[in-house]
Amino acid sequence: MPTTPQDFALAHSLAQRPPAESSEAKEQEAGQSDNLPNLCTLSLDELKQLDRDPEFFDDFIEEMSVVQYLNEELDSMMDQVEIISRENECKGIHLVELKRRLSDDFTALKNLGEKCDRLNKKYFKKSDEYAPQHIRELLQIAASNADGDCDRHVEHFLNGKTDVQTFLNTYQWSKKISTERKAKEERLGTQLNALERAGI
Repeated sequence: MPTTPQDFALAHSLAQRPPAESSEAKEQEAGQSDNLPNLCTLSLDELKQLDRDPEFFDDFIEEMSVVQYLNEELDSMMDQVEIISRENECKGIHLVELKRRLSDDFTALKNLGEKCDRLNKKYFKKSDEYAPQHIRELLQIAASNADGDCDRHVEHFLNGKTDVQTFLNTYQWSKKISTERKAKEERLGTQLNALERAGI
């Protein structure tokens, strides 16, 4: 604490001094002075014109460094937006082409699926037709029909509807067909029984 009159005078003089400005405040003030125009450099007529003439005021604002910087940033952003727009347009065209190809591929795949279903049905139908058991049944039917023809030829001959030579020819042909069908049916039946016993 001050104890002498000289010490009190020194403390009083220090208290009356304005506070020292910080470096941050100085930098902020310098930045503002760079961005804002110095109105003190304008004449009185220019200040009045600035107040009355909107066009002069706009030109004055446009010359400000901060406005020029913002305009440059705006132009840069607009250029970027334009580039992105062109890229999106190209990608949109590519996307439409991809959708068209996908639709074509889907149609082709659908047609192939339908064709595959038809072929599978045809295959199973042919498989049933040429199945050994089905062929055996057809041979049995054919042999039975041939036996029926033989009986009919005998009946016609006995009733005098056909002569001897015609009867012999037709009867022998029908009997031959019946014998061949029965032989084939018997061989096929034997093979199927053998396969069944073998567990195939």
